[in-house]
Amino acid sequence: MAFTRNALLGAACLALTACFGSEEEPGGGIPRSSGDQGAPGEMTDQAAVRFKQQATFGASADDLDDLKQQGADAWIVEQLTLPVFPYTERVREEAEDNWTNDNTVQRLFWERAIHGEDQLRQRMTYALSQIVVASMRDPQLDGRARTYSVYLDILQDNALGNYCDLIREVSFNPAMGLFLTHLGNPKADPVTGFVPDENYAREVMQLFTIGIEELDSSGRPQGRETYTAEDVQGLAAVFTGLSWADTDFFFPRVTDFNRYLPMESFLAQHEDTEKQFLGTSVNVGNDAVASVEIALDYLLEHPNVAPFISKQLIQKLVTSNPSPDYVRRVAEAFEAGQFRLSNGSIVGTGQRCDLAATAAAILSDREAQTVPTDPNAGKIRNPILRVANLIRAFRVEQQVTSSGEIPDAWLLDQLERSDNLNINAFVSPSVFNFFRPGYVGPGTESAEAGLVTPEYQIATTPALVGYINVIEDFIDGPPLSDDNRNVAVMNASDLLVLSDDASALVAEIDRLLTGGMLTEANRQYIEETVDLIEVAGNNIDTDRRRRVQLALLMTATSPEFMVQR
Repeated sequence: MAFTRNALLGAACLALTACFGSEEEPGGGIPRSSGDQGAPGEMTDQAAVRFKQQATFGASADDLDDLKQQGADAWIVEQLTLPVFPYTERVREEAEDNWTNDNTVQRLFWERAIHGEDQLRQRMTYALSQIVVASMRDPQLDGRARTYSVYLDILQDNALGNYCDLIREVSFNPAMGLFLTHLGNPKADPVTGFVPDENYAREVMQLFTIGIEELDSSGRPQGRETYTAEDVQGLAAVFTGLSWADTDFFFPRVTDFNRYLPMESFLAQHEDTEKQFLGTSVNVGNDAVASVEIALDYLLEHPNVAPFISKQLIQKLVTSNPSPDYVRRVAEAFEAGQFRLSNGSIVGTGQRCDLAATAAAILSDREAQTVPTDPNAGKIRNPILRVANLIRAFRVEQQVTSSGEIPDAWLLDQLERSDNLNINAFVSPSVFNFFRPGYVGPGTESAEAGLVTPEYQIATTPALVGYINVIEDFIDGPPLSDDNRNVAVMNASDLLVLSDDASALVAEIDRLLTGGMLTEANRQYIEETVDLIEVAGNNIDTDRRRRVQLALLMTATSPEFMVQR
């Protein structure tokens, strides 16, 4: 790593990052594709890289070649057939021999993100974890990896399944019950003045289903609030009487039986009077499960759900400021539960809230497939996605494990540290994730233009410096050995044959990481900096490796890689 500590390299990387930091980026029948990726064999490098940035955690040269050969439509259809590797079984097995915590879960996440073949499912799972948030950073979930793994499997199983089913399942999940405090939530007591906890009732409306403003079918606010404080109170009464299964309500005993089960209804602690919210009522006595199911059915039928969730998924995958027409087209697929790709294949079950159909609509839309000319289009890329992209592009091939020791994820299970990225999967500081979908940078040009820039909320100076340091570490990462299985190993040795020619080296890295989007000025700057490392003397192999590392580092910290267009 010594080569990255010299002043020349530091200045080069910080110069490119400064470019990023100063840029105010935002960013009848079955619904059908509005775009056309072209027939198999016709995709360009640029189109292939853009698609992989949107639909996966990144791509190697072989991945890009495979995509161009089969086409995006066939790739989407193939992704729907790939097997799922559950979290719960792996964490449960690990817990038999070792202490499990949030790092255990993150190691499994990174193994799937870097080496999983089911990339669309993994990318959608991560997107959903930022919308329907339950964070392991919360004291109630600290050290509960086994309980948390069930929540993750709900997300993963439904990531290409059904969003409405996801919300129904997660509402009874103990991890969510602990995080948003409706596990062990008793009914009101008129004697003591106790009223039920309102946390989950508020967030299931505000964040998971309908949002705070009524929307039209294109996701545009209509100037009316969706719910009132009285609605929250009424819905809070619905979420009473739920706790760990097969135990005592007030003094529960958590075991290897009930930690994996949905919460159970305790009749004596559920509000048995009529509960009113959003103009409807729930009145089925003291059965908490029945009450919650009826309330969720009503809530999930709200017309806001499709545009509200569709827009957030577009933001996570493609662009921060999708046009109203883009949102409407995706919401139509969400409502229909089916989507017709440009090759004629139909994706989805035909049931409302189908996420396979929704994902296909997002990725197949003309706004996703066409490089925008509007400077306000696109998005700042989440640092997690940038790091994963770099590692996947040059990964040492491994299979996702289904048993045995969980491989290490060197540094990746520590990215939330303030001296690293200050962000990682599943450890957000609150239910609002690390950044909010409607974040507007105060005093910025993007704010004046009426644009939201969600990821810009975490684009602080320490985070940018931390990102450079993390990229440095991974480019010259740890060795892979039989004694030290590691999912985060990179091997860029194929680039060594180009290292004597800075122009050819940078062009290939540019092709793989940005799809050839580097500006002429930045490409020339990287080439000139690489050429300052002479290949001569007794250290030719070292010099060539340093040139490759420098070109990788500078490209991975360039605006064209950090901003998705």
